[in-house]
Amino acid sequence: MKVLGIEGTAHTISAGIVDEKNILSNSSSTYIPQTGGIHPREAAIHHADNIIPVMKKAFDKCGLSPDQIDLVAFSMGPGLGPCLRVVATAARAFSIKYGIPLIGVNHPLGHVEIGRKLSGARDPIMLYISGGNTQVIAHEGDSYRVLGETMDIGLGNLLDKFARDIDIPFPGGPRIEEFASKGDKLLDLPYSVKGMDTSFSGIYTAAMSYIKKESIENICYSLQETTFAMLVEVLERALYYTDKKEILLAGGVARNDRLRSMVSEMARSSGYTAHLTDKKYCMDNGAMIAQAGMLMYLSGQRQDIMDTRVNQRFRIDDVKVPWINSSNLAISNNKGAEALISESQFYSRAIITKQRLEKEYRNPVLDHRIRMERMKNEFNILFRMKSCGINVPIVYDFNRYDFSITMQRLDGVTLNKAIHEGNNYMEYIRELGKIIGEMHNLLIAHGDLTPNNIIIAGNNIYLIDPSMGKLNCEIEDMADDLFLLTESFKSLYPNTDELENNFIDSYKKTSHNYEKVMDVLSSIRQRRRYV
Repeated sequence: MKVLGIEGTAHTISAGIVDEKNILSNSSSTYIPQTGGIHPREAAIHHADNIIPVMKKAFDKCGLSPDQIDLVAFSMGPGLGPCLRVVATAARAFSIKYGIPLIGVNHPLGHVEIGRKLSGARDPIMLYISGGNTQVIAHEGDSYRVLGETMDIGLGNLLDKFARDIDIPFPGGPRIEEFASKGDKLLDLPYSVKGMDTSFSGIYTAAMSYIKKESIENICYSLQETTFAMLVEVLERALYYTDKKEILLAGGVARNDRLRSMVSEMARSSGYTAHLTDKKYCMDNGAMIAQAGMLMYLSGQRQDIMDTRVNQRFRIDDVKVPWINSSNLAISNNKGAEALISESQFYSRAIITKQRLEKEYRNPVLDHRIRMERMKNEFNILFRMKSCGINVPIVYDFNRYDFSITMQRLDGVTLNKAIHEGNNYMEYIRELGKIIGEMHNLLIAHGDLTPNNIIIAGNNIYLIDPSMGKLNCEIEDMADDLFLLTESFKSLYPNTDELENNFIDSYKKTSHNYEKVMDVLSSIRQRRRYV
C-alpha cells in the first residue's frame, strides 16, 4: 500500500510517501517569519504557494506518479486554522481527482507512529514535545492516553518565545541549545511539576528576569537543565505508573542533544529501553502523516469528505488505535520513581524507609535542591495532616544526610489497584471526596493527588507522598489537587464520569470553598494547551 501524507499544522508544509515497510520520500518547505513568531495567515499563504512544488518533489524523489497512490492522508489538527485549511483543501482535491480514499490524521499521532516505525518500539511511553504540545502518552485499551501534559504553554513555545524576546530568529531552539552548551552556572528557576503535569509560563518569566544580570549562555543552560529535568522526571514517573519498559522520544524539541542524553541516561540507570526518533523525522513531516493514516486505514477506519473538517483542538486520545496490543496500566505497590523503599521493624512495628535517590540525569545542584525540598515538605505535611486527624503514615524519623524518611508501613493496596480489581471502590471514591474537602478546609494541598498516592488499608483511606504539596495553600492549589485526580481518572479508567461525579459530589458536601475551587478548576482545564 502506498500512502501520500500532507502535513501543514504550523510552520512547515510537507509531503511524504510511505508503504508498509519504508519511507519512500519526503519533501518540506518551512515558513520563516521576518520578525516575531508564526503569523498564521502568512504561514497559510506560504503553504498555499509551496504545496504543489513540495508534492511534486516528493513524487519525483520516489519515482511514483499520483495515480499509483492508494490513500491520501492529511494533518487534520491540532494546529493553526488557516494552515490546516490549506492542507485539507489540497488533500480533498487530490482524493477527488484520483478517486482514492481520504483520511484526516491527528498531528501528534503522526509523530508517535513515525517514531515507532523508525525505531521498532512496540508499546512505549511517549514523551512528545513540540511547539504547542508537551505530553506524556501511553497506549491502553484501544487508544493512546495522555498521562500528563503542560498546564499552560508547550516547551517549544517557551523556547521560541524566549528566543524571540532576546532577538534570536525563529526557530529559537537550536540557538538556545548552542548557547546552553557554553553555559556552566545553574540559575534559580521554578521547577514546576504537578503530578505528571508541568507548567512552563513561570519559568519564562523568571528566565527573562536574569537578562542583563547573567550571561545568555548561563540563562539558556539553566532553561534547558530545569525544563528538561522536569520532563524526564514525569516520564520516569509514568514508566513506574504503567509498568511499561520502552521509551519513545518524539517531536521537534526531541532533536535537542541534551534532552536526548538525559532521557538515555534515565533509561540506562533504570533499566528501560530508550528509542530516540531520527532527528530528520522529529520535525513536522508528511511521512509521519502518511504512516499514521496508513495504520488507521488498515485497521478499518474510513472517512468521507464531511468527516474531514479540520479541528484545531484535535486530541490524540480522541483517536482509536487498535493496531497496538498494549499492556494494562497498573502499578506495583513497592515501586517508586524517586525513592528506594525498604521494609524493616522498629520496636516491633512494621516500618518503611523511603530514601530519595540521586538522579544522574539532573544537574547535581538542581538534584540536591529538589530532593531536599521534597523530603522536608513531605515530613512537614505528613506531620500537619496527622495532627489534624487525616489518615497518613506515622513518621518516625527524618534523616537529612541520606535524604530519607522512616514511617509506618501500611498493609493495603493503592486506590488504583482497588479500582482495577473492582473491590467496592466507589465507596472509597465518595469517602475520598470527603477527606480531600476536609484537608482543603485546613489549607493543606496534597500536590500529587493520584490513585497511586492513596492507600486503602482495612476500611480506611490513607494519603501518602505529599512531597509536592503545600501548607497554607490557596484556592489554585486546591483546584490543582482536583485537576490531577480527575485527569488521572481520565487516563486510567473507562468509567471516568462516574468516578468524577461521585468524588465531586462528596467533595462539595465538605469543602468550605467549593464554588471558588470549581471555578478555578474550570479555568485550569480551559487554559491547558493542546495546540
